[in-house]
Amino acid sequence: MKRKIGLFAALGFFVLSVVAFAATNYEENYIEADGYGLPAETAGTAAQERLTARRAAIADAQRVLAEQLATVQVDAETTVQDAALKSDVVKTKVSMLLEGSRVIKEYEDGAYRVTVAVPLFGERSSLAAAVLPQTVIRQPFPRVLKPEPAESRYPGIRPSTEGADGWSTGYPDNGGPYTGLIVDCRGLELRPAMSPVIKTTAGDSIYGYKNLDSAQVIRRGMAGYAKDMKENAARAGDNPLIIRGVGVDRYFNPVVTTADGERILAENEKTHFLDAAAVVFIR
Repeated sequence: MKRKIGLFAALGFFVLSVVAFAATNYEENYIEADGYGLPAETAGTAAQERLTARRAAIADAQRVLAEQLATVQVDAETTVQDAALKSDVVKTKVSMLLEGSRVIKEYEDGAYRVTVAVPLFGERSSLAAAVLPQTVIRQPFPRVLKPEPAESRYPGIRPSTEGADGWSTGYPDNGGPYTGLIVDCRGLELRPAMSPVIKTTAGDSIYGYKNLDSAQVIRRGMAGYAKDMKENAARAGDNPLIIRGVGVDRYFNPVVTTADGERILAENEKTHFLDAAAVVFIR
C-alpha cells in the first residue's frame, strides 16, 4: 500500500511528506516499511557514503513504520495510535519496538533502500506484546444466548431461515469432533484487527479477548486471516467447523446467526478449539 507519511504525534516523529511503501500482513505475521537514504555530501570515502546512506534509509524506514503502526487496529474501536495516546506505557513499548525493528532487505539502486519489519504477534518484541493487556481472570464463554431477533440489530443482515445449522457454507461437514473454527466472511468487507470479537445477530459476543489466555493471544493472535480455504487455514486444524458469516460489526467483528453461535459454543465444549484460538476468518 502506498502511504503519505506525516506526523505520528504519540511517538514524537515528524517526517517530511514522501511517498513510501508500508504494509501490515496478518497472513504472514509482520508489519514492514521501506526507507530510502542518500549519502551526506561530506561523507568522505565511498564506504563512508554507503554507511551514511544506509543509516538515513533505516531512519526513514522506521519513520514510515511508525506511521503504519499507528493505523493498525487493536480492536473495533481502538488503533495503536489511540492506545499510545492513552497510555505512556504503551507509547514507550511501541517506541522501543520501532527502535528494535529488523532490517530484512537492503540494496542500492541510485539511493540506498532498506525494508524494516516487526512481528504483529510474538511473546517478545512484537506489536501485540506492546499494546495488548495481560488479563488476570478469563471470562467464561457464554452458555445462554439471546433469542434470534425478528429483525437483526445489524443493518442488512436478516435472521437465518435454514434451520439449526444456520446459513449453508457450501462446504461439506464431516461432523465432529472439530479441531477449530472457520468463519467464511467473503463478500462482507471484513477488516483485520488484533483483537476481533465474534458476535451474533442478537448482539451477543461469543468469542473475544476477555475469554482467552492473554499470553497465548500475544504469542500467536486470536485468529488467522485467509483469502480462501487452501491458504493459511491450517490454524483451524484438519477438521474445522465451517460457519458462514452473515455480516460484520463495525467493520472488524464477524457476525453469525444466533443458531450458529449456539452451535459454535456447543462444539467448543467438546474440544475447546476456541480456548486454543484455533480460529480463522476468510475474507
